[in-house]
Amino acid sequence: MSARRASANWRSECGRGAAPGAVQSRAQFGGHRQYLRSGPHYDFPGYRKTVHEVTQAFAAASREVLAVEAELAGPRAQPLLAGHVRSLQQLEQTRLATVALLQLMGTPELTGQEDTERMQQLKMKVIKTMEAISEVLQDLRFDAESAE
Repeated sequence: MSARRASANWRSECGRGAAPGAVQSRAQFGGHRQYLRSGPHYDFPGYRKTVHEVTQAFAAASREVLAVEAELAGPRAQPLLAGHVRSLQQLEQTRLATVALLQLMGTPELTGQEDTERMQQLKMKVIKTMEAISEVLQDLRFDAESAE
């Protein structure tokens, strides 16, 4: 992907306020809920297929983001923008790990108990992480427009 196209994609995402991976994350969460509703005879093969598809989509998005970061850090000489992209990757990783933990904790039949206080803490962490992602996206959009 060209740096110009990648930059345009990022600006487009920033303009919509969407974080990279948000669609895949919703698909993952929806797939998890669908799996839980398929009980008591859970459709594990279907769930495994959904998880595989979401994982593949995340991997592709991650490769694309890493390519954008490398282009910005190297040939385009835009270290500030590369730093924003790196921050987004780290924040997305934190958000996804937290959402996955929330999913597991929300299934008492799998974990044996439900810890509502810990779940509230994790929900707040997701919210704070999403706010941080939004801030970095705004910074990225502003700095990308300034760089042109």
